[in-house]
Amino acid sequence: MKMQWQLPALIFSMGLSALWLQSGCESTSSPDTNGVDSYFANHPYVSDPRNPTTPSDVSITPANATATYVGQAISFTAKGGSGSYHWDVVNGNGHIASVSDDHSTAVYSVDGIAANTVVVYDEYGLSAIASVGTSAASSVLISPTSGTCANNGDVLTFAASGGSPPYTWTVLNGHGSLNTFTGASVLYTRISAGSNGLTVSDSMGNTYSVVITQP
Repeated sequence: MKMQWQLPALIFSMGLSALWLQSGCESTSSPDTNGVDSYFANHPYVSDPRNPTTPSDVSITPANATATYVGQAISFTAKGGSGSYHWDVVNGNGHIASVSDDHSTAVYSVDGIAANTVVVYDEYGLSAIASVGTSAASSVLISPTSGTCANNGDVLTFAASGGSPPYTWTVLNGHGSLNTFTGASVLYTRISAGSNGLTVSDSMGNTYSVVITQP
């Protein structure tokens, strides 16, 4: 009789121990979610994966543009996000020259023929970028490729093409003069006898010259 009583008591005691172990243990692989809400509250620019992104992502068009000459204006437009947009550039190869009244459109002005990045932010810090690249421009040329002025006061017209405008013109000596030193075309006037030279330079420093014969 004594052994029969001890066996049920032992089984009952083991059952209590198992319940205690189950209620007091937690798997070490269980995720610790303590502080998640406070983390996202203190890091407003980090996306919370539990909810849809609010506000919507910011986008910019075009995503890529090409700088071909100094002074070129390239327009970019932002969409999405929330609130007023703020525009910026990464380096000194260009700058934001103007923005629309609602700041959704910005005009990038090319200051140098080199790569740059245009960045737009909304008031929550969401951002988008657009790349400004370059392309290999054709060589700068002058047409016609030579000229002759027989008498003082004779006038020749020369035009530049190719390269990367704007163009700058120079004459070799005082036997002739130009009506302007910039632009796609110039008027050359003979002043006195003696051959002269005419050179055009583009915004990247490429040059081309022609000889003007003046007997």
